[in-house]
Amino acid sequence: MDYYLAQLPEKEYILLQGLRIPHLKTHFQIDTLLLYPSFFINFESKNYAGEIDIDITYDQLIRTIDGKQDIYGNPILQAKIQTSNLITWLNNNSFSFPPIEYFVTISSSQTMIKNSNKSPEVYYRICRTARALYKIEEMKMKYKSETLTLKDLKKIAHKLIKSDQPLIVDPKELNLPLNELTKGIQCPECQEFGMKRIHGNWLCSSCGHLSKTAHISAIKDFFLLHGFSINNQQLRDFLGFDSVDLATHILKSLNLIPSGSKKNKTYSPPPDFFK
Repeated sequence: MDYYLAQLPEKEYILLQGLRIPHLKTHFQIDTLLLYPSFFINFESKNYAGEIDIDITYDQLIRTIDGKQDIYGNPILQAKIQTSNLITWLNNNSFSFPPIEYFVTISSSQTMIKNSNKSPEVYYRICRTARALYKIEEMKMKYKSETLTLKDLKKIAHKLIKSDQPLIVDPKELNLPLNELTKGIQCPECQEFGMKRIHGNWLCSSCGHLSKTAHISAIKDFFLLHGFSINNQQLRDFLGFDSVDLATHILKSLNLIPSGSKKNKTYSPPPDFFK
């Protein structure tokens, strides 16, 4: 989905991905939200293997693979509910907005999509990921009246991003094989581990890429894998260097929340650290 939507002109559209917005006493999630002056689109992405048949009558998706059938919820209904919650959120925040469409994209080209009931809604709402750009063009033809400006879209996007509350799973519940993890800083260019500190930058010995911020992703990974507390020694061990002073500098520069005395000081991420 990212590959196809990256082809859109950046100055015409705003794309928000992986939103999790508070709603009543719970949250609603949107995989990809496209904002355009004359319409919004909620794209719900699904990845099923085998053959799928969407039954609108009983709101179910029947997947068949290797002769076995599994029943899932209707993804169109899921996208519809998400869109309804988004409309409520927009109204509660006093935003004007254009028509909002929703579609379910099937990412695997190997998935056989069936519509046994010949439902017009399935034909309209379900598409392969590669067709997403054409769906956008269809909406541009359908909704020609631009009701919002780019400035309006940016205000809505800013509020959504500010309201986003990513789901952080307790790593203790995942039973991860932590002793098998590759440690060190991963190069954002070639993905190899083991970047070294050189004159205020992280240098990748594999491709020569330099980065000032590659350590931030590694620290986020530590929190997600080990829990929301890290000390100086744990940082050095996980990032792969020996300097106590460098570790202290990094921990303080990220505005982490300190706790405890000097010898036992730990640091925790602030609420917006993973955004």
